[in-house]
Amino acid sequence: MNPYELIMKIDRKMKQDPNFANRFNKLVAEFNRTPGLQQEVMRIAQIQDEKKRKKALENLPDNIKQSVAEMFRLLNS
Repeated sequence: MNPYELIMKIDRKMKQDPNFANRFNKLVAEFNRTPGLQQEVMRIAQIQDEKKRKKALENLPDNIKQSVAEMFRLLNS
């Protein structure tokens, strides 16, 4: 999924589901507290190969992994 498609998917879900929007905004605020993390999460979200994506996730700090996993669950729901 390219960045434009990802943004459009997020925008569509935010308009349709207020619960999704609240959870997503909360996670984004958390990501913004760590410099460069938001860009890294976007980069990981664009990885098509599941093995490469998991490896990239493993390289994240431990305290961030849970939030990133929740973000991906939201996007894939």
